[in-house]
Amino acid sequence: MTQIPPKLSRLLIMSLSTLLLSSAFVGPSVASDDFAAEGERRAKVAGNELIGAPAPELTVTTLAGDSLNLGEIYGKKPVYIKFWATWCVPCRQQMPGFEDIYQQYGDELQVIAVNTGISDDNNSVTAFVKKAGLTMPMTIDDGSLARAFNLRVTPQHFLIDTSGHIAYVGHQDDEAFHQALKEVVAGAAAKPELSESQTNAVAKKAQVIERGDELSSLTLTALDKTDYPLPSTATPGKATGLVFFAPWCEWYLAESEPATAKACQQVREMVEQHAANSKAQWLHVSGNLWSSEADLAEYQTNYAPRLPIVFDEQGSLFGQFGVSQLPTVVYIDEHGKVTEKVSPKAPDFSERLNALLTGDVAE
Repeated sequence: MTQIPPKLSRLLIMSLSTLLLSSAFVGPSVASDDFAAEGERRAKVAGNELIGAPAPELTVTTLAGDSLNLGEIYGKKPVYIKFWATWCVPCRQQMPGFEDIYQQYGDELQVIAVNTGISDDNNSVTAFVKKAGLTMPMTIDDGSLARAFNLRVTPQHFLIDTSGHIAYVGHQDDEAFHQALKEVVAGAAAKPELSESQTNAVAKKAQVIERGDELSSLTLTALDKTDYPLPSTATPGKATGLVFFAPWCEWYLAESEPATAKACQQVREMVEQHAANSKAQWLHVSGNLWSSEADLAEYQTNYAPRLPIVFDEQGSLFGQFGVSQLPTVVYIDEHGKVTEKVSPKAPDFSERLNALLTGDVAE
């Protein structure tokens, strides 16, 4: 099992306490109450500008193959969208209640379960759905919904009223959420005057950069405010390696998703060991799910990475590069061409990563 650094903050320790609960759906411990409150705070902060704004009009495809056009549903009935992940302990705890809501309201409420797609796939989601006995429409996000709804934690609830406006954003399955749900189902709706930031809050689907594509121009800014233009202009002729990760990957997933936790540790250690002698500059890129600059500062204290860290606060970089698995390594040559994009899902992941770090890359 991955060793947890001794300097973890009180929040991380409380989170681990929650993680060590049985994978069965059990009630939260006293320690996890504070963690739940922190999740609620983050959800509220992220959702502030969305309250009262028109909900994103996107089309999703369910695991059953059905197409749901959200724009066509809005105005006909209220909508409850819940983001979740198989490795997320509070998500597991809330699932029985989530299924109860779906069964209770029936045709009065459009319920949609959105798996984040982060370190999940069709196999893991389908297996969990079957084990948990979930029957509501289920989709796996490619990142578009997460960006549109400004997702920051799991689970995260979004209630959309009968006018098609976002009425509630939250994390906990508590009295406040259920009261808001009752009001939305009862038909409470309002169309407040929207600020410019609210009007522009809905994200558009990004064009995904694939292997073989060339970057026209992209500048990444690290936590220390240093800019890294791609292709590199500071060091002409130098390639760039990007490691997409999350600061909680190694310790939080140690029990719920150990293979991913191990892969995050492996990549961190390999890149830190070889980056200094690599022909490329290497950067870490952190996602925004359960992550903030404060969390990344804690990560730097606990793991002491030597490489720069870029915080993808809006999720745009994960979207641009189509990253859903943790970790994912993207390699961009000196001309700006993406020559590699690989995650631990690939059976030869270690060999391909080693080739990038040692410079033994096929032309």
